Amino acid sequence: MSKIFSMVELETSTGISDSGLMGGIPDREDVEGSDLYQELVEDCGGSEYINVTVNPYIYGDGESENAGAEDLEWIKSHPEFISSDEVTSLQDATFTILYPDQGQHFM
Repeated sequence: MSKIFSMVELETSTGISDSGLMGGIPDREDVEGSDLYQELVEDCGGSEYINVTVNPYIYGDGESENAGAEDLEWIKSHPEFISSDEVTSLQDATFTILYPDQGQHFM
């Protein structure tokens, strides 16, 4: 069984950034529902948007599945694993999420 996980990097328009691991290859909805995103939104103040970079990886053989919480904890405790020969980088993705309180307001 092979496992897929991603290093997700978030950066606000005000320069606040954070990163973390997520199972699979997260899309916008997955990122917005993550603790990583929620904690950054709480701390980012007047940011207008958040840039997201998803760097996905795969390791193991056979049919693939998303890495679970236990897998991610192990990877976090062994950061050198990501750059080892056992891990293959997949295609990166980038997108922007508008900060929830921004946009047009009608009176």
